[in-house]
Formats: sequence, structure tokens, C-alpha cells
Amino acid sequence: MSRTVVICADDFGMSEGINEAILELIDNGRLSATSCMTNMPCWTAATAEQLLARRPRAALGLHFNLTEGVHAIPPGRLILKSLSRQLDRQVVLEQFDTQLDRFEQLIGSAPDFVDGHQHIQMFPVIRDVLLKRLQQRYAEQAPWVRVSTPGLSGHDSAFKALVLRLIGLGFEATLTRAHLSGSKAFAGMYSLTPEADFASMMRHWLQTEPEGVLIMCHPGKTRGESPLHRARQNEYQWLSSDSFHEAMEKSKRSLRIRPALI
Repeated sequence: MSRTVVICADDFGMSEGINEAILELIDNGRLSATSCMTNMPCWTAATAEQLLARRPRAALGLHFNLTEGVHAIPPGRLILKSLSRQLDRQVVLEQFDTQLDRFEQLIGSAPDFVDGHQHIQMFPVIRDVLLKRLQQRYAEQAPWVRVSTPGLSGHDSAFKALVLRLIGLGFEATLTRAHLSGSKAFAGMYSLTPEADFASMMRHWLQTEPEGVLIMCHPGKTRGESPLHRARQNEYQWLSSDSFHEAMEKSKRSLRIRPALI
């Protein structure tokens, strides 16, 4: 009996190479969702039009971003301000509204879902602003929200997973109180180093994670020698390969596509 999986590529809009890789992978049936960085240089009318043409094959979400691009807050500083509750709520709200506006202006509708670059949707203060705004802005049918709660095993970053779980304590309960929907299971977090065995981790997640799990990824046709660029290229190459189909068949998985994502 087939089980479903949501494979979601983050960071659409960050660069031309990332956009190109994600569009190609959607066309080839390797992704069922992508989340968009609408305050980055490659979120344009032309790229949004390309993505909109593929909406029947993939859910389109907002990748809420405070740590890249103009007015970026360094991730470490953002975490400290969030945990100490010193973040300016008005600034967070203005950024969230602006990024939602840019999504809606070019796609023509609300996002199917919302998540956060570097999982910021789970952070204290940010989560409060984000969830309240979703309730207000989409009273009839709000986008669902990614719950980025990774397991402590099955990848190469146990400490990173533990930190994220601690930062995100109470997030699912807050979603429930807000009467908003969230993803039910999550995988895809790892070190993002070129040496990481992405293929083995993907096979493990496909085999062991529950029905309907959301697996995030970061593929890109990237150029450059930074570790993240090479990790993106590695992900793109594996997702494009026959090994992807073999792993899906062995795990008896099929891609879950909008609107029934959760």
C-alpha cells in the first residue's frame, strides 16, 4: 500500500540557479511543494509566472525570511533577541505583511502554506506575530504552517536538531490554540555540508518517517565553492537521478500534491 510524502524545496527566489533547479524538479515529478523568498532578488514577475504555471503539480508557500537580503538580521542575533523577547514585533509584522503582499501580487492568491527561512516561524515572538496575522488576514481559510520539529537521529546534526526542538517548544500547542493547521511530521534537517550523505539520509527518511511526512530540501544549480553551494548541487543531482525513483519505489512512497497536503 502506497504511502505519501511531501518533498518541499525551500528558497525559491534566492537565485537563478536555485529557481532553475526547483522548476526542473517540479516538471520531472521530484517535488510536490516549494516555498518562496519574496524579498530576494530572483522573486520577480517572470519567475512567479513560471512557478504559477506549475501550481497544479506543486503547492506554493511563503518562506518567511528575516536573515537574508535587505534589512537582514544575523541568525545568531535573531535567536538571542527572540529568546529574550527583545524583537520588535512591529518590524516582524511589517516584514511578514510585505512578504505576503509580494507573494499575492505575483501569484494572485494566498500561499498554500507558510514556513520560515532557518525555521524562524517556530521562534518565540515571531510565532506569535505570524500566527495572529494569519488568523486576521485569512479568516476563512488560512494557509497551513510548517512544524519544523526534527528527530534527534537519522541525520548528522543531533545538536542542531536539539536546539531547534528547544526553540520550538510549545509551537504545536500554539498552532492548535490559534485554530490553524500544521504539518504532521518533518524531516530533511542535516548539516548541509558537501560531505554529508544526502542520498542515505533521504532513503532513511522515506523508509522510516510516517505517512504524509514533509521532507524539506535545498536543491540548486549553483556555482561557487562554498559548502552550502556544493550541498545544494549534491541535492539537485540526487533528486534528478534514477536513484530518487528507486528510493521512492522501495519505500512505497508517492508524492502528495496540493490541496490535500496535511
